[in-house]
Amino acid sequence: MLIVENVILQQLDLDLNQESLHRVLWISSDQEYVVLMDITDKKNMKYPFFRKYEEIINELKEGQLKTLEINPDLRLISPDEEYLNKYRARRDAKWEVIKDIVFQEPDIYMSEKRGPLVSKVEDSTGKKRKVIYETLKKYWFYGKSINGLLSDYFDCGAPGKPRNITRKTGPRSADGNVFIVTEKDKEIFKKAIKLFHEEGGMDILETHQHMCEKWYSPGKVREQGVLVPIVKPEKSPTVKQFRTWYKKTYSKYERHSKRRGKRKAEMEVRALLGNAGELATSVGAVFEIDSTPADIILVAEDRKTILGSPTLYMVKDVFSRLIVGFHATWSHASSVEQMVAIENTATNKVEFCRRYGIDIEESDWPCAHLPRMIVGDRGELKAKMSENLVNINVDVANAPSYRGDLKPFIEQHFRLTNMKIRALFSRFGAKPPKLIERGDKDPARNAVLTIFEFTQFMIMFILTYNKSALPKDYVVTKEMFEDKVELTPLGVWNWGRGKKLLHEKPRDLLRYNLLPKEGATVTRSGIKWQGMCYASPRGIKDGWFVEESIDGEKQITISYDPRNVSSIFIRLKDGSLEQCVLTDKFKEYDGLHLEDVKAIMKYKKDQLNQNKREEKQHKAVLNAFSKKLAQNAKNETKTATEGMSTYERQKDKRETRKAEARSKGSEDAWTVPKHTELNTPLESKAEVVPFPKQVQVSEVEGLSEVQKLFSEKLNRRRRNRESVE
Repeated sequence: MLIVENVILQQLDLDLNQESLHRVLWISSDQEYVVLMDITDKKNMKYPFFRKYEEIINELKEGQLKTLEINPDLRLISPDEEYLNKYRARRDAKWEVIKDIVFQEPDIYMSEKRGPLVSKVEDSTGKKRKVIYETLKKYWFYGKSINGLLSDYFDCGAPGKPRNITRKTGPRSADGNVFIVTEKDKEIFKKAIKLFHEEGGMDILETHQHMCEKWYSPGKVREQGVLVPIVKPEKSPTVKQFRTWYKKTYSKYERHSKRRGKRKAEMEVRALLGNAGELATSVGAVFEIDSTPADIILVAEDRKTILGSPTLYMVKDVFSRLIVGFHATWSHASSVEQMVAIENTATNKVEFCRRYGIDIEESDWPCAHLPRMIVGDRGELKAKMSENLVNINVDVANAPSYRGDLKPFIEQHFRLTNMKIRALFSRFGAKPPKLIERGDKDPARNAVLTIFEFTQFMIMFILTYNKSALPKDYVVTKEMFEDKVELTPLGVWNWGRGKKLLHEKPRDLLRYNLLPKEGATVTRSGIKWQGMCYASPRGIKDGWFVEESIDGEKQITISYDPRNVSSIFIRLKDGSLEQCVLTDKFKEYDGLHLEDVKAIMKYKKDQLNQNKREEKQHKAVLNAFSKKLAQNAKNETKTATEGMSTYERQKDKRETRKAEARSKGSEDAWTVPKHTELNTPLESKAEVVPFPKQVQVSEVEGLSEVQKLFSEKLNRRRRNRESVE
């Protein structure tokens, strides 16, 4: 262990807390003695003292002493250029006084020899003895550095500490205002900020005006029929005083929060010290997903109807900045549409692009994988979706609402995408970056693209972007430099996808976990869900519907795609997935959206309930008619059979029945002239109870567009059958 000059020794007590600090000023050539100076208190500097070298070494070994690596006086020893230039002359003047005696070591450290040396300097310079001693101690205190003689003004003025002001500071105001802000005034200031600035939305100038009217008004005067507060500026704080207090009391972040809200403050003025991509340690570590309305207006497939802007979903790998998936849809943002975007992320892009008439090689867009983590919006990646993603080994991080800065890379890409859309389709339906005002051209007039063509454009745009240069703020790692990686999203992706964070899942398993789930019942008619029944060849073969259970379960969980109810998925005990399709009875619902089916089912339920209510009246008519009919028949029969026995009434019934049949047949024959009126068995036609009017389907409330769509679909299928026949 070695001790050198200017090292700082920390003296510790029994509890290992700092007791004092000593600076080594001089070491004898035979390493017997060391000169130390206590630098614990700069306001009470002491003279140097001698200690044995060996004692210090022993205390260091025993832990009673410890060396400090940092000099506590660097502000003065190594000042900035401005401070040094300001006080250089004073420093040099002090140095001229002591420069001839400070190098006479060790005599200068011994009190009996130091006195005569100081006396000589006193005689030659005329400086007082006390001043010379103070200059020497300061020189030694700061490590025998000439800069130690600089004036120490760093802590002057007690910066940041409140002061008790009893009189006005600074120059006299032009208006003669000598108002002194007290603690009571500061409390009023806080109330005014809360009442007028935060809740009222006023700026500082207006807040000050209302504050003076409310709290500093000596009275009121009636003008124009109303009481007006009297404001005396000389008895009120000035705007400058109020604004100065406001800036000192509240940080810039707090001021921004009060003026524009915490959400805006988080986005616009918070400190940007972190790394937005710190979780993305390699390719596949983090994907970001989000949606936005695209800045373009599209038309229907028949190009006759202007439909508006589509919703655009995009998924981006944070590490490489590669766009790994997207989805354009007419539906609003939802967990179902986000599910489709995630499914596209794990889809082979060669097959996907071919569906839109674009042929690519796998190397052009080589991503069909899932990440370790996905970051999205809380509203769409909610609890059920999060659980489904965890089932396929994807962790979920939800960003709070209105915090796009927590997924900055995908948010930035939306801005670039819409800029490119406006640049390329400015005359074909692209929307301007600002709101359309009266007199501006309506971009909807120029809309020409369909959603199919917009998807084609997005494919080409993404392929181009993935091969473009990375942004200037992208941080290149040492490994990327050594491997000479091509600095494009595609180049970084190809280099980093070997890190094994990416993983793949079979499409059926992926869809089963991403799709929403609901309970269903196994019956003889099939798997019953939402009023429809489903079956599969495997289920028929294994007798699911005879036993009315699947793997012993009558109640099962199914996965479904609400965009098309043609089939559902179930998972069997062996882990395999089974796709079940609609039974023949419900084939009419094939290809419909779940909301359409729900509308049809609701229409059916409402109609049946209404018909049941009307059925009561129909039965009442039947009952009344039957009762009257039976009573009339009873009276006439009683009159006709008076005095006859049952035997007599049954006599010759065979011949009578034949005669009745011939007579009734003659009356009902098709050859009876039209003018012939049939006699009614009732006494008068006026006694006939009219049957209630049948409710027409067109008159029933609830006839929706879904029903019309359903009817058109039935008619179209009938026409197709007739054309085939």
